[in-house]
Parts: sequence; structure tokens; C-alpha cells
Amino acid sequence: MHWIVHIGAPKTGSTAIQRFLFENREPLLACGVRYPDVSLRGYGHHDLAFLLGGGYPVWATPQDRTLAELGAALRDAVRAGGTDTVLLSSENFYLYPEPATLRGLLRSAGMEADDRVSIVCYLRRQDEAHVSWYNQTVKAQGNSAGFEASVRRDHGLWDYAERLKPWQAEFGTSALILRDYTALASGDVRGDFLTAIGLPHAPFALPPVRPNERINRDILDFQRLLNRLPLKVAQKRRYHKHLIALTAATAGDTVFDDTPFLSASQRAALVDSYAQGNASVARIFLDREDLFAPVSVEDNEAPSARRGLTPAKLAFIVRWLIAHRLS
Repeated sequence: MHWIVHIGAPKTGSTAIQRFLFENREPLLACGVRYPDVSLRGYGHHDLAFLLGGGYPVWATPQDRTLAELGAALRDAVRAGGTDTVLLSSENFYLYPEPATLRGLLRSAGMEADDRVSIVCYLRRQDEAHVSWYNQTVKAQGNSAGFEASVRRDHGLWDYAERLKPWQAEFGTSALILRDYTALASGDVRGDFLTAIGLPHAPFALPPVRPNERINRDILDFQRLLNRLPLKVAQKRRYHKHLIALTAATAGDTVFDDTPFLSASQRAALVDSYAQGNASVARIFLDREDLFAPVSVEDNEAPSARRGLTPAKLAFIVRWLIAHRLS
């Protein structure tokens, strides 16, 4: 039996991969791969990852099933037979890593000593990862801190050498399959994932993926204001779909300021702060010198100042929310 666990990392197209796997469960079965329905939520095995990590974070909505119940569901799925590969996916395996506990779960589900285990992880150059993760934490996790404070707080999250150590220790270097998400900027992470796990592309449909559901910088500031209110995280993010839609509707207009958080030199400095770990990962896992392509010197410097969230912009956002809440 081959056990494949896709662990993320966050902000590397995990949702696109998970939706693809969910919608192609039958073609996957025909190829000998089972994507088990073990409390799938948002197309991934997030509840399983949370409970393996010890419980739900404050920003996640818990469900009632216990880890033992989810383990039993996984065991039943494996016993159904008809496949030689079981595939699990959640970026929360990366966020809340418990590889030893995961091994125990796989053993309880039927993994034997001579079974093969593959841990698939996409790596994103750290300047891009920080910016995208900041957008995510403000939009959906209740983060009210500024960008620089968040970078300092989350710096260890993108230290790939340290984050991969427990997976390497538990499953071995050869079990880790690392992919460069940054190099896929114009590609399709779903097709790359099929390649990574050794499946042909032919049997699978790859329809266009939904656009990136980010919110622009001004609207992000509005969400940060909401996040400072004494509300539960679920209440704080009640408008985030409307704010995503507003970002898309005003893209290319001059209504909002979407100045980049980092200039080219700041991006290069941030990536350089991970230089030692990146070199180690590149050498150990990929047999090369550099983990990522360097920051392009042709990137424009970000403007030194921005107007920020003005009263006029606030009024525009509030009118949008009122209009869409009433429609």
C-alpha cells in the first residue's frame, strides 16, 4: 500500500488541489487512488489535521466527531479495498505538524511496516508566502496586527529547514516530495501534483481554477479594523466574501490603493533571512544549490507612502456591504 499525505504548505494552491481531488474521486479510484471521505470540509482533511495537532485553533469552526471516530472512518475506507494508494490532504498538517501521531493513525488504518509513505509539500519563496499568508490571516483568521509585526510573528512558519525536520525524522528524507510553487506562477498546481504522485494527466479534467480570493490593501485595512472588535473570529469574517467580491469588482480602478507591502529590495532581504535554511533544503532534498530563483532586480520599488483608508474609501466599502447584504 502507498500512503500519500499532502501537507501544504499554506498558500501554495492547496484548495485547488483538494477541490480537484474531491471532484475526481471516481477517476482516481480507477487509477488505484482513494481520496477518502473522512470528514472532508472545504474538500480537504482539515478536521483530521486539527485533531492530530491536538484540537481546533481559535479561528476554525469545530465539528463534533472525535479523532477516534475519524480514524475509524479512515480504516473503513481503506478496508473497502479496490485501491493500492490512499491520499490525504490538508495544509493544516504543515501548520500543526504531528508526524508521529499521523504515523500512528495510518497504522491503525491498516498501514504495514513495508508500506510506502510519501509526504508531498509545496514550497513558496518566502517573500510571496509572507504577503499571501498575511492576507489570509487578516481575511479569515481575525489577525489585526500590521504587516511587519505579522512577518516577525510568523517568520518561523516559512523556515522550511526547521518545519520539515520532524517529517524527515519520522518518515525519512526519501519520503518527502518537495515542489517549487513559486516556479509554477504561470502553471497549474493540479497538473503538477499529478506529476508529483506519479499519475498521468489524461484521465482527468482540469477546468480553469477560480481566481485568487485575496482582498486589496485598503480593504485589508478595513478588515483589520473589524478584527479589532470584541467578536468571535467567525463573526469578524462574516463579510469577507463581499470584500473579496469588491476587490475583484474594482481591480484596475483607482478607487483603492493596492500598493505592494514589500519593495524589491525588501523582498530580497526577507528571502535572504532564510538563506541558510533554504540552502540546506535545496542541497538535502533537491540536490541543487538554490531553493528558489532570486528576486528579480527588475521589480519596481514600492512607493514610499500611501494615503491608506480614507473616509471616502470607508464610505464606499460600507455602501457596498449594505447593498449586498440587502440584495
